[in-house]
Amino acid sequence: MSRGRIVRVLLIIISFVLTVSVIMSGEYFKRSEDIKVGAVSSKRFIAPRETENVFATERKKDEIRNSIEPLYKQDTKVGEQAVIKVESLFDNIEETRRFIEEQKKIQNEILRKQESAKPMGAEDSEEFEDMEKEVNQDIKEYSIEDIIEMTKHQLEEYKKQSPISLSHEEFEFLIKMNSGDRNELENQCISAVETTFSMGIREETKTKNILDVKEHFENLNMEDNIKIVGYDIVASVIRANMIIDEDATYKMLEEKLQKVEPVIILNGQKIVDEGEIVTDEIYSILNDLGFIKKDFKESTIQYIGIVLLIVILQSFVYAYIWFFNKSIVESRKEMLLLFSIYSISIIMIRFMSSLDFAWIPIPIAGMLLAILLDVRLGIILNGYITIVGVLINKEGLSFMIFFLIVGTIFSMLVMNTYKRNRILWVGFIAGALNAVTLLSIEMFLNNTYTPSISYICLYGFISGVLAVIITVGSLPFWEVAFDVVTPIKLLELTNPDQPLLKRLLIEAPGTYHHSLVVANLAETAAADIGANPLLAKVGSYYHDIGKIIYPQYFKENQALDNPHDYMESSVSAKIIQQHITNGIKMASEYKLPRAIKDMITQHHGTTLIQYFYHKAIKIGPEEEISKADFSYEGPIPQSKEAAIIMLADTAEAAVRSMEFQDKNKEKNEELVRKLVKSKLDEGQLDDSNLTIKDLEMIIQAFMKVFNGMYHERIKYPEKLKEKNSEHSNGK
Repeated sequence: MSRGRIVRVLLIIISFVLTVSVIMSGEYFKRSEDIKVGAVSSKRFIAPRETENVFATERKKDEIRNSIEPLYKQDTKVGEQAVIKVESLFDNIEETRRFIEEQKKIQNEILRKQESAKPMGAEDSEEFEDMEKEVNQDIKEYSIEDIIEMTKHQLEEYKKQSPISLSHEEFEFLIKMNSGDRNELENQCISAVETTFSMGIREETKTKNILDVKEHFENLNMEDNIKIVGYDIVASVIRANMIIDEDATYKMLEEKLQKVEPVIILNGQKIVDEGEIVTDEIYSILNDLGFIKKDFKESTIQYIGIVLLIVILQSFVYAYIWFFNKSIVESRKEMLLLFSIYSISIIMIRFMSSLDFAWIPIPIAGMLLAILLDVRLGIILNGYITIVGVLINKEGLSFMIFFLIVGTIFSMLVMNTYKRNRILWVGFIAGALNAVTLLSIEMFLNNTYTPSISYICLYGFISGVLAVIITVGSLPFWEVAFDVVTPIKLLELTNPDQPLLKRLLIEAPGTYHHSLVVANLAETAAADIGANPLLAKVGSYYHDIGKIIYPQYFKENQALDNPHDYMESSVSAKIIQQHITNGIKMASEYKLPRAIKDMITQHHGTTLIQYFYHKAIKIGPEEEISKADFSYEGPIPQSKEAAIIMLADTAEAAVRSMEFQDKNKEKNEELVRKLVKSKLDEGQLDDSNLTIKDLEMIIQAFMKVFNGMYHERIKYPEKLKEKNSEHSNGK
């Protein structure tokens, strides 16, 4: 097993063990005690973090449940039925009255017939005279009372049919009333019923409503007997028409319960003292904070669960790096950098668990990786660290939402952050984003706004600004410790006063000018395809620094004499190849970042030095000449930026070598396309992650630069030429 592979395996194992260890030292795996409800506490317990006192919160809710007044709704059918009963009663009375009247007529008719049926001459007898006197005295004509007395049995049947239960006396009283008084009484009863029911009658207020009815009748201008009967009629139909509105009451109760703020046990607050009895409430709090000892089975299952979870999460992260950032896997320093940032992050989460989570600097890891390695890797690791943070501190949904959002956006914000004014601007945006995200989460999850949220947002703003300042401020440390390139370092390397660039300008001016043009081409192309334009620019500045050693052997630095004309092709090829190895030596001597060194070694890939190869096969047999001797050692470009520099280097040299009169837009583009296709066909771009679309955009970017450099110029008129010639001759 290679040394690099051993380092990778060790880092993966160590990060796994570290993650599991930190999580097991956190809130889910706190040292527990064998505590039982009703027992005496053996020591004082202090809350290590905030938690909800569920029992106390539930008591507050019970108080609301017990004190809430139910909402009622009116059942109009009850009042309508009461009116119908009153109307039906009076209809029944009217019908009974008609029956009595009919019986009265019938009985009186019988009396008249009996009188007209006296025997002839009987009126002269003494016996008949006595009987007539008795009849004339007792029964001249049947009255209503007589008929009522005579039809008691039938009246009882009518009374049973009445919808309202009245006494026999009240029923007879209503029958005996004259129709005018009875109609007036009916109207008053109906009016009283409608008025009473319209006001709403609840079961507990029914007695008061009946008293109101009594008062109503007492104030009427009627005989007392009529008032009493009217009151009894209305009182008998009074029923509760206000029923509890279950849905509205439940909704109101839920709204009030949602507004109940949970009772919070604060960080550092005493839960129970030594010698105190452990109640159900205290036990619940201790259990929530992880103080209650779990049995062996529960503990084992929990340990297995966390191990499997970390295996899954870490495998995903490593697989992502393997497939999308393989260069990191192959670099021990970058793997160590990744491991260091991750380890520091989770350790900080553990030791800052007592603080409000807005202060925990999880986004710093994502921002550092976005600047130092890759923004997508920064976003992935931010998500992983957020999940680990939830497991360490036993956090909830708000923690996860907050850090997934701000960590992702922060990572994208800090890309290419190297100007001071941009750093300040990014810091301000980060702080504002922190505050707004916290506000949104608090309002969404708690469904309320309290003054404490303002302080939380202020803390969020400050922590967001600090996170950016710490990230950018720590970049020099990461640069030195892990030999990584940062935007600030790249910006320093573009300074023309850099010793290596000054040497290139003085000792190999042609190469220096060539490098500037290549940088212009590469920077434009990198910006167009979404690569790192600053890295491409700096890489172009330094890609040919190896030519400083033997500048005269390179065409751009030659005046008239070409030393290669007097040398063997193989020797010339070796000198050309050495500008790569010499460049690496100089880059190491001047402590250039590894990313720049990679571009020096990769910008020619494994291409053939065609001029000297073809020169060699003209002299000797082709089969005896090895292409390997005339090819660069490589490797081929491993990044977009290195590939762009290869294409820009080739295109600039080729276009510059064309005759001036042959340089026009069409011929330049034709040549550039031919060169790009050649590199693609040779497999030089296989590891660069460039797409066909990227290559087309690179060609167009190159043409924008070349068209600006080699545009057509206006020809001077002949007279103007003569004047210019005279001035140049000193006339």
